[in-house]
Amino acid sequence: PSNNVTLLSWLSLPDFGVPGGGNGNSCFGYTSPSGREYAIMGLSTGTAFIEVTQPGNPVIVEHIPGPTSLWRDMRVFQDYCYAGSEGGGGIQVMNMANIDNGVVTLVGSVDDDAEPKTHTMAINVDSGYLYRAGGGSNGLRIYDLNANPASPARVGTYSAKYVHEAQIVNWTSGPHAGKELAFI
Repeated sequence: PSNNVTLLSWLSLPDFGVPGGGNGNSCFGYTSPSGREYAIMGLSTGTAFIEVTQPGNPVIVEHIPGPTSLWRDMRVFQDYCYAGSEGGGGIQVMNMANIDNGVVTLVGSVDDDAEPKTHTMAINVDSGYLYRAGGGSNGLRIYDLNANPASPARVGTYSAKYVHEAQIVNWTSGPHAGKELAFI
């Protein structure tokens, strides 16, 4: 049953090669420069890319394996997808520049912390900063995506308290005008 929602298509976990007992968890979206639309799905086995330009006819484009985890979170900056999981491995960096041709490439991982786990991520696309939250007992780990989005450099850390989620905003008024703030 639904209220003003129509199911147009359905892909099951086995369609992605996820074995019994596996799961799907988070999703994000991406629109390529050509205007084609993609869903990015977190799976217990990795990250899947699905073309949904024709919602009634989804096409699985790629599955990038990752650490086994019940939770994976993905974010997008320019033509790159960043995925982190509670299974560890740091941040996987995937290039989507050729996604319209059916190609998504894992270009590397950023694993610069004693705790390789990540709960969630946030990206301020205006400033080009990625905020990696949680995983273990971590606060925020902050990365600059501007100089080299394929291998972002860590530029800061907030470790006073555990951070589960973050919302990043560019503040425009009052005493914090012109600053980038993380609500955690």
